[in-house]
Amino acid sequence: MIKDYRTLLILAFAGFVFFAMSMKKALDQDYVKHQKAYYKALGEEFPGAEIKQVNVKTPSVAMIDRCQSCHVGASNPEAAGFDQPLTAHPSIVPGAETDPHDFAKIGCAVCHDGNGRALEEHDAHGEFHGWIKPMLVGQKAQASCVRCHAMESGHLAGAELYEKGRELFLEKACWGCHTIAGISSSSQAPELTDAGGKFNYDYLVESIVHPKANDENSKMPEFDWVHDEETVMALATYLKGQQKARLRSEDSAPIGYIKPKSDQVRIEKPSVAAGRALFAGAPFEGAIAKGGCVNCHAFRNDDGQLSGGNIGPELTWTMRNRGEEYVKEHIVNSRVHAPDSIMPTFKDYNEAELDSLVAFLSTFDYKLDSASEGQKLYDAYCVSCHGEDMDGQGIVSAMLDPYPRDFSKHQFVISYEERFKDSILNGVGGTAMPAWKNVLGEKEVETLVEFIKQKSLEQAPTNFKRMDVELPKPGDAERLDYKEKGTVIEAGDVARGIKAFQANCTSCHGKLANGKGPSAYALEHPLPRNLINKEFLNQASVSDERLYQSILLGVAGTPMPSHDFLKDQTILDIIAFIRANTEEAE
Repeated sequence: MIKDYRTLLILAFAGFVFFAMSMKKALDQDYVKHQKAYYKALGEEFPGAEIKQVNVKTPSVAMIDRCQSCHVGASNPEAAGFDQPLTAHPSIVPGAETDPHDFAKIGCAVCHDGNGRALEEHDAHGEFHGWIKPMLVGQKAQASCVRCHAMESGHLAGAELYEKGRELFLEKACWGCHTIAGISSSSQAPELTDAGGKFNYDYLVESIVHPKANDENSKMPEFDWVHDEETVMALATYLKGQQKARLRSEDSAPIGYIKPKSDQVRIEKPSVAAGRALFAGAPFEGAIAKGGCVNCHAFRNDDGQLSGGNIGPELTWTMRNRGEEYVKEHIVNSRVHAPDSIMPTFKDYNEAELDSLVAFLSTFDYKLDSASEGQKLYDAYCVSCHGEDMDGQGIVSAMLDPYPRDFSKHQFVISYEERFKDSILNGVGGTAMPAWKNVLGEKEVETLVEFIKQKSLEQAPTNFKRMDVELPKPGDAERLDYKEKGTVIEAGDVARGIKAFQANCTSCHGKLANGKGPSAYALEHPLPRNLINKEFLNQASVSDERLYQSILLGVAGTPMPSHDFLKDQTILDIIAFIRANTEEAE
């Protein structure tokens, strides 16, 4: 019996010790220390520790906010000079005599994110691994204004950084690739309507500055302006504000909902001045900035000096090379002409805006002297795509699909020299190679071709010669009739061609024949052809004989190998499949 009382006494004593330790820990917590310091600074008696909690009603549940347990003076103007975290929160609305934000009702996490339930600083600020909402400090908190206010248009005092980000989203032509409901409708890149709900602020910054950091297959360019910290901060703040979960609906937002200005004020009368503004991504006569071609494309002034981006082809010659109809179609949807183009689809432009851009591009009239030597001609017209070393890796080549031709391989240059002149004069359909016949004369083209040939052969053997083979016709003898059975060629059969293509071609050209096979990106430049690119396949220069030669002999100077082990009948069947596949893509 006595032993039982001793056990009970020991357990009671242990419980008391644990209780005392927990009380001591509770009284030693940071929020208690902060509250003691706060009342001491006020010159008042400490009334005792209190967990100050605000319950913010949301459309689904109540948001628990205990931030003011530490930030105890947030709503008290008398604490304006106190140190953090005791100080009064500065006015959110600049110049307002009375700030309409009552922190006793809305708390802190509504604007600053973090973990409102926590009382320990590291946890409360959302600094632990995996927390989707680390605390937004300073101007970054403007991303949260959208939770209560309609931010799609108009002006909201205190949200200047957010509004700057919205302007930049249009100015930098982000809208051409990304959809944000009510602002843009493109589908060429991930939708950003809920970007802020899915990703934290740092992730958004990283994705803007280094697009491949989170997705190595990203086609988003790394723009020159990402080195401007203020620009990136504004854009990231705007994107962080794109959240579907809001505390107010569009109808009940405190400042009212306004239809996006980008849909209200448009350019209605075409002009060069309007086109210049669109090209630069600048506002024009009340119309919001909605362009930004200069972020990707360069052009030359009258002295030949380049300005602009180096992501897409130079536009100095575009109107002369392509013509008005092509340019307007290309702006609206570049994939009409080049199926693999990554250029945004600017389908939201109206006719006056398209005409304005065409008018501005038509003012570019710089041209080299026709007596210029090969190097000068190449540097002016070819180097940005084909590169200084003629290896097809010029400054803009990374964003072109297919890549520009590699002229550093003498096998290619020797084999296809006769096609060079036609390709330069008339362009190559389905690619970024334009027709230069309205800019360059035949003599200049001949000078260019000779220059490319000589540069390629400087350190290369001159005894390379490509075989000359003709396209077999129905009734001709089969080339691989080893047993001399008298087999003759028939017209190509699509059904047999599908099987032959799947058996011999898909590792490089892909099962869809789009040039994106599993081995494609492990090959040297250039990558395999997209064989459903009708703009390329339906050119007069891409004849069945050319396809036959390319399959049988390979393509000199490229990873495309010889397939001379295939029967002529099999090659003709594959060609029939390619032609039928191209017709289906129309």
